[in-house]
Amino acid sequence: MNVIDAIFDAARSRPCHVILPEGDDPRVVNAAIEAARLAIARVSVMVSGGAAGEVADKIADAAADVELVIAGDNERMDELVGEYLSLRGKRGVSLENAREQLRDPLTEGAMRVRLGLADGMVAGSVATTAHTVRTALQVLGKAEGVATVSSFFLMAPPAGHHSVASPMIFADCGLLIEPSVAQLADIAIASARSCRLLLGETPRVAMLSFSTAGSAQHPSLDRMRAALALVREREPELEIDGEFQFDSAFDDQIRQRKAPDS
Repeated sequence: MNVIDAIFDAARSRPCHVILPEGDDPRVVNAAIEAARLAIARVSVMVSGGAAGEVADKIADAAADVELVIAGDNERMDELVGEYLSLRGKRGVSLENAREQLRDPLTEGAMRVRLGLADGMVAGSVATTAHTVRTALQVLGKAEGVATVSSFFLMAPPAGHHSVASPMIFADCGLLIEPSVAQLADIAIASARSCRLLLGETPRVAMLSFSTAGSAQHPSLDRMRAALALVREREPELEIDGEFQFDSAFDDQIRQRKAPDS
């Protein structure tokens, strides 16, 4: 079973309600219909009033069990505005500001998650990474115990083409431009936890750089080496090593040649 099928099976075993706030994008509507067909989630799609008719027809034609929500104009708005004022009022957000900001589908979607009207939200097909992450932080905040918010890509090598067959988590690729030592350590630890949760596997972590096992010297390498030491101090049971160039981390034979003691 490939990694995507395994994730789908896990999703079916624990059905969740997911809201997609960018329903004016046809790709999002198609994804919602496919998710409903595969029974991997209960899906709500948010659309603007002008797109509602077309999207409703598309969902009906597909006979998909997908809820349609008109962004900024639905029976939940008063409740959402009140909660948003409670959350952001101390930061100078007025009633008028709250109503205006909740016209943003991402903000409304995040508020629906905050109020328990959905289990999660998936966004970013239209909105920028900055807007997506900023909205989530302002409305939902960080998870308990998390100091650094980071991102990752899930990479699944095609079967038969690489020596590594298992999926990999590659981080951080979208948020932190020049992470500090503490942030690098946080990214490594968070990625390892994501590996356990998402893939159900014991993580093996490689700290990536342009150097392998001291082959170069640079201040950025000093940070990476210090981060490696910090991770080992904080998570002594975690299998982690570095610093590696990608080829050394990815291929056992190259790593044995370049860093035989790793």
